[in-house]
This record gives sequence, structure tokens and C-alpha cells, in this order.
Amino acid sequence: MKTCDVMAFDLGASSGRGMLAEFDGNKLTLREINRFPHSFSLLGDLAYWDILMLMDSIKQGLRMCKSPLVSAGIDTWGVDFGLLDRNGSLVSMPRSYRDEAYNDENMREALDFLGGEEWLFRQTYVASINYNPVFKLYHMKKMNESALAAADTLLMMPNLMEYFLTGVKHSEYSVVSTSQLYNMKDRCWAGPVLDKLGIGEDLFTPVDIAGKVLGKLSGRIMEETGQRELDVISVAGHDTASAIAAVPSPHPEYTFLSSGTWSLMGIASNTLLEGGEIVRDKIANEGTWDGGYRPTVNISGLWILQECRKQWRREGRDYSFDDLTDKARRAKPLQSFIRPDEFIKKGNYPQMIREFCKSTGQPVPESAGEMVRCILESLALKYKQVYRRIRGYITWPESIYIVGGGVRNQLLNQFTADALGIPVITGPAESTAVGNILVQLETLGELSGYGQRCQVIADSFEQQEYLPRETARWEDAFDRFCRLYESRDR
Repeated sequence: MKTCDVMAFDLGASSGRGMLAEFDGNKLTLREINRFPHSFSLLGDLAYWDILMLMDSIKQGLRMCKSPLVSAGIDTWGVDFGLLDRNGSLVSMPRSYRDEAYNDENMREALDFLGGEEWLFRQTYVASINYNPVFKLYHMKKMNESALAAADTLLMMPNLMEYFLTGVKHSEYSVVSTSQLYNMKDRCWAGPVLDKLGIGEDLFTPVDIAGKVLGKLSGRIMEETGQRELDVISVAGHDTASAIAAVPSPHPEYTFLSSGTWSLMGIASNTLLEGGEIVRDKIANEGTWDGGYRPTVNISGLWILQECRKQWRREGRDYSFDDLTDKARRAKPLQSFIRPDEFIKKGNYPQMIREFCKSTGQPVPESAGEMVRCILESLALKYKQVYRRIRGYITWPESIYIVGGGVRNQLLNQFTADALGIPVITGPAESTAVGNILVQLETLGELSGYGQRCQVIADSFEQQEYLPRETARWEDAFDRFCRLYESRDR
């Protein structure tokens, strides 16, 4: 049977992979071609992404596919960008959103300068988070950075990589929606914001919806990879938008949790959310691959566990994630909690968690199992806190679809069902790559419409359902968890 072979490059904030998909008209078969760890590097006090290594890894993945590919698409984490000069050359290595300069103090200063959080929301309809590009550009202007002065074009990370493959400059809607520089209601760059920043709109390219064929690889890339007929297709450039394109919901409106290094909870909807409570609750009207909305709240995710594991490895204890989950399962439940959204910078996380629990008068987790249980339970309780913010906008039966690498953590999935008190349904673990691939196939005419995409997901990947248990104990734990936020607010 003839298959359509396409390649998805899915670059998360801590690792990337090239996934080959074979589609026979009914079912997807995935094969990992290459996987590569990556992280930001500190040079002095500044944090940079290694774009050269990422591009080399993409080219390596294309080179490792010996048969001709029909197409390829790239998705990445959101909010970061690169700058090109007027000759199309990279001005500097892209800065990481985890850079210490992009902190709450810088955000508050920028909001004062721009006219306040509500004013900025009315210009963009996106929640203010300290690492959003609007605040990075404010910092660059304040510091009179030469990179910005030399810049002719700003491209979000997936669009920057597409440019290096094809020479085509463009901006894709879903990843642009994370910039807080784009008006999600009027569908245009936020001119009043750019004017206040003193940045010309000509720094940006027109915004298009995913599903656009950008063109063939440049001649040099063809020579390096051997892929001469491949079309680069603009997919949902933001990995969360790609991930929810693979949600196995039978209905086009649903509640989702994209679980990975970051956790992102929201709803897929055709309605843009407005009002003061949206600003207060930090809900961002980000975009879907097909031009819709996914009002979303960002939550620090399994990054916390990843950083603990790195620290233990440095200390000579090399646990696998399965080992850590087993240890957590045996630990005593619901003892100590952290505020996950405060753990986003690098550091000695086991020590930081112990210090947090001690300072808040809680039992201090000592063993790895106690530490991991604290992290996973805290994440589940944070999910509940966020779910309460978005629940009023849900008009469909209550359940939540979890997609992303976090679906492999069955203990966290069960904790989420327990904490929220609703069914949890898991989609593909490789949902970001799957969503990337589905958009490519639809662009190529191999698929047509929401129903067929869902059928392909159902035919190709196993789903699991987790039902809530011991909800009374979790309600009591949630009260204690919320008091941690009350103590911080005082």
C-alpha cells in the first residue's frame, strides 16, 4: 500500500525530536528518527538558545530519512524569537525566556510605561507574563541593545527555523499569539503597543494561518540532506497549538491540558474571552492552528521534576523517571505542597523545595519519593486552581483531555482526575508531533476536516481514561494548597 511520508520536527523547551510519519490513508505510523537534548546556555548573566545546534539536528533528521519525504513541519515552544539584519543574517543567538532579566520587576516597569495591564490586554487580548516578547523588547530598548538596533526582521522561533530552511520570511498565527504584540481580536500587529515601545511595524512580517506551503528547501540544504522534493509546510508553530490539534475529542470544543516541561490548561473555542476577570486570572487568548482561539493559562510543569532529576544525577543518583514515579507512589500522600509557578529558573531544586516547605511550616520531604510526590500532587492541585478559573466558560460535559509527553506519567494523570474531580482522558504521548503531522496531511489533501482527523487519531493511538477517587481528601488538600497562596499574597 502506498504511503505518504512526512516529517515533524517538534522542539520543546528541553528536548527535540524528528518524527517520521507514514500515512496509509487511515492510520498513522510514527517512527522517531532522531532525538536531541537541548537547553539554554548561560553566557555571563544572559541565557541563549543554541540555534546552530538546533538547525544541525533538523538537517541531521532530514539526512537520516533515506527515502524521499513529501513534506516537513516545525513546531517549537512559544514566546522566543530571533532577529535578522537587512541581509537576512542572524543578528545574535536568540535569548531564552528563562533569562534572569525577564523578571517580574521588568514586567511591572514595562506595564507602568505602557499604560497598565488592562490597557495592554485590550491591545492584545493576551495575559501579561514576565517572559512574553513585549517585555523582552521593552528590556532591549531600555538597555539600548545593539542587536535590536541592527534588526530588520523579527521572527518567532519556528518561523526563524523555517526561514533558514527555505529563505521564506513569515509569521504563523498560533506562535505569534504568544508574543503579546499581536491584537487577537482585530487580527493585526498591536500598533499602539509598538508605537509606545518605539518599534516600527516593519520589523514584523504579515501573519498567516497554518497550512501554508512555504516551498522547497534551499539549494544548500538540499545538498546537505539529500531531500530534493520535500515541501516545508507551516504547521501550528507553537507546540501547544500543535498538541491540541491531536486532542481525540469527538467535539470541536473541549477542555485540554498540554502536559510536558510546561503545563498549559485551557479550552478550544471559537470565542475570544474578554473582561477584567480574564486579566486577573492570567488567561491568554492564544491561537489554534486553523485560526480559532484557545484561551490558555501557563503553569510550570514537569520542568520541576526534570530539574530535581538533574540535581540527583549530579550527586551520583541516576534515577529514571519510572524509578521516581514508583518511589512517589509508595510515599505518604498529601503531606507537603509547593507553589509550582514560582519554580521556573534554574537551581538546586531538591534544596529549594525543602527550603520552601520548611519556610511554610510543612513537613519537609527528604527522600526522592517524598520529593516527587510533593511535586506531582502540587501540580495536580495547581491544575484544580486554574480549572476553577476557566470552568465558568465551559458549556460542554466536564472532562479534560491531557496530551503531550506528560501522559506517560500515569500517577500524575490519576492525581489530576482526583484533584479536579472529573474524568481525565489521555491522547497521544507524541501529540505535538501528531498535530504537526495532521496539519501537513490536511494541507497536502490527504485529510479533510475535523471528523476525519479525529478518526485517524482514534485508529492510530490508544486512549486511557482516569476516573476521580478520594475526592474528599483532595478537597481538604486543596484548601491547604490555597492557603500557601494566601500567605504569599499577605
